[in-house]
Amino acid sequence: MARLKRRFSPNRIRLGSTNNLPLEGGTSETTLFLVGRELCLFTTLDARQVPMKQRKAFAALAVRRIAPFPDPDFDAAWAVDGSAAIWYWSRARVNALAAEESGKRKRFVAEALHAGRPMDHGVELLSLAEGMEARAWKAGKLHASRWWAHPPTPAQWRDFLRGTGHALQDSEAVPEPVATELAASPWTRQPSNAGALQLSGLDQYLPKAALAAAALLLLTAGAELGSGVRAQIDIWRARSAADRLDAPLKRILAARDAADEASAEITSLLSLHGPRPTTSLMAELTRLMPGGNWQVKRWSQPTPDTLEVSLVAPGSDPEQLVSAWEASPMFKGVTTELGRDNELVVKATITPPPALSGEPAP
Repeated sequence: MARLKRRFSPNRIRLGSTNNLPLEGGTSETTLFLVGRELCLFTTLDARQVPMKQRKAFAALAVRRIAPFPDPDFDAAWAVDGSAAIWYWSRARVNALAAEESGKRKRFVAEALHAGRPMDHGVELLSLAEGMEARAWKAGKLHASRWWAHPPTPAQWRDFLRGTGHALQDSEAVPEPVATELAASPWTRQPSNAGALQLSGLDQYLPKAALAAAALLLLTAGAELGSGVRAQIDIWRARSAADRLDAPLKRILAARDAADEASAEITSLLSLHGPRPTTSLMAELTRLMPGGNWQVKRWSQPTPDTLEVSLVAPGSDPEQLVSAWEASPMFKGVTTELGRDNELVVKATITPPPALSGEPAP
């Protein structure tokens, strides 16, 4: 956590009128300049009647009106009631003093906000890196501040007290300056409802922000993982339901496939049966021929399912003969023609046996 805070914390430098003092800070590309008290002027502002969102713009306008230079910049300690203690400086002057310092991004805040601690009531004299700063507090708010390059004389101190409205106890007693160190975060934080949020107080939130980011990342990862698990469970449930619904259909399809296989096997076995035997054909021919005054001259089967018979049948009617043969379950496509020597040639197609044709046996 310390390394993370240092990585995202800005580099800190105290900007002074004589020299710049590097301070302990981070290693980010931002440089935070604490503008020395000797470079600042001080004022107070009453913005209690100004809407909260407009108070920062109101303070900027007030600083421009009172600043003795054309390019003022400022930092402020806002109170909850809308009043503020403001330190302001010349932007051109501080930019010139910070010109030789590194940092892609540069920000400027008041040194006074990082020195000392607020008081409920009273006065104090702080020893800074350059000079002294006197502060007067009432009701927890800073209402007066003055800077001297050296410890103030009793007269200077008396004038300061008189201007703040505090009682004079001993005009010769100048308090011992209190040594201060510049804190990493300001002693006051500008409330967001005061309309003057400054970036100088963001450093102290970095650890909390890092923890919040890590927690958010873990929550996001957990949510994604949970969504993935729920999705897999839903898919499994859907597949189970589909399997249950498809079980009857699968049984029907399996029965149909089995029937198809059995039919194919039966057809294969039936194909092993031979054509009608010649004796059966001759017996059928004898049954079909009328009377006994006929004689077979030639019997021929050009193919297993065709028959050509040359007959000598005096007085036979070819049409009656064709009708009789067509009525037989063994023949179809019967034709007749006259051959040589008054022979009658009968041609027919042999029908397959009933076991092969699927028809009942005669």
